[in-house]
Formats: sequence, C-alpha cells, structure tokens
Amino acid sequence: MNTPGEGPDLLDAYLQEVLARLGREGFEVVLRAADVTCELLAGGHPTLLAGPDDDAFGHGLQREYLALLAVLITGRTDHHIITLPQSDGTASWAVVEDHLLHDPKVLEELRTRLTARAHETAQAARALEQWWTTD
Repeated sequence: MNTPGEGPDLLDAYLQEVLARLGREGFEVVLRAADVTCELLAGGHPTLLAGPDDDAFGHGLQREYLALLAVLITGRTDHHIITLPQSDGTASWAVVEDHLLHDPKVLEELRTRLTARAHETAQAARALEQWWTTD
C-alpha cells in the first residue's frame, strides 16, 4: 500500500533517495543489513534489528536501516522514526504512523511503554547470558 499519489515504483524511488542521502558506501551497508534481516525473517528465524557495534554502522545508517525495513514491511513511506530515550545514552528508535505525531500525549505514552519494554528485554537478555555462562 502506497501513500496517496505514489505509484508502483515506490521502492525504487525510495532507494534512489537513500542512495542520494548516503552515498554508495553507506547505501550498500544499509542494503546488506536489510537483506540479511529479511532473509532471517523469511526463514522464520528471530532477528535482532541491530548492526555491528562500530563506526561502519553508525547512528545515521542505523536509522536508515530501520526506515528501509519499515518501507519493505509496510509497502509505504509515510512512517516516521522517533527517538526513544535510553538510560545508558545509546540511541534507540521506533517506527510510528503519521497520526501519532499529532497527539503528543499518545506519542509520549508510546515512548514510555517501548522504553520500558526494551529495558525489560535487556534485563532478561543479561540474565539469560549470565545463566548460560555460569552453567
């Protein structure tokens, strides 16, 4: 489903915009990351929406990666990426629909819920990792 006025070449047009924003090197990094994620998801494997912890996949590329996945999954470009506050200072984002941007109270409640869930998931992951390494 495309936003009003968009034709069947939505993905091609979107990818051309990404290439113009990132340049060839950044574009290829984002495409490879999205391709691997899509292969994992298509194969029924769980996947973590993350990339390598180095400068080659910095915050800008991570946001572009998330935006590309949103376009691939929804078939639309009318989403927005919001920042989620993290207590450790790392960047975290969520993809939201346009109407949420017009309701600050609902948007803040969503941010709070997503941040709490991410914190709980991180705690569970640390506990599992500790359990595996002590056994």
